[in-house]
Amino acid sequence: MAFAHLIVELHCLYGIGDQDEGIPPVPPFCKYGVRKPGYHCLMENCEFSGHAPAPLEIAYSDEKGEVASDAWIGFGGDMDPNPYNDKMVSELKESWESLCKKKVNEAYEDYMKQHKLLEDEE
Repeated sequence: MAFAHLIVELHCLYGIGDQDEGIPPVPPFCKYGVRKPGYHCLMENCEFSGHAPAPLEIAYSDEKGEVASDAWIGFGGDMDPNPYNDKMVSELKESWESLCKKKVNEAYEDYMKQHKLLEDEE
């Protein structure tokens, strides 16, 4: 079976632009309440959900595949050079990619060592 891991921003659009038409009922599958989207929105193909790509981010997801607000970081903001420079940003993004991949591998190796799950490589 082919699959891919994706990082996307999921948005709850409930109530946006509905002022003229009245507010529709909250969908029965809305687990956490409006403005708190989750995987259930995708699973139910919620008419009020929207999504956008989340480029250049690294994250840890929980048992439901959802990412807490303190479990991700994305390139941008204070990571951008000042003054802004396209060439420098391109170089910094390459550095960010390299560091993120390295840290993911380090996390795996540290976990395996900490829990003595790696065979000795002697």
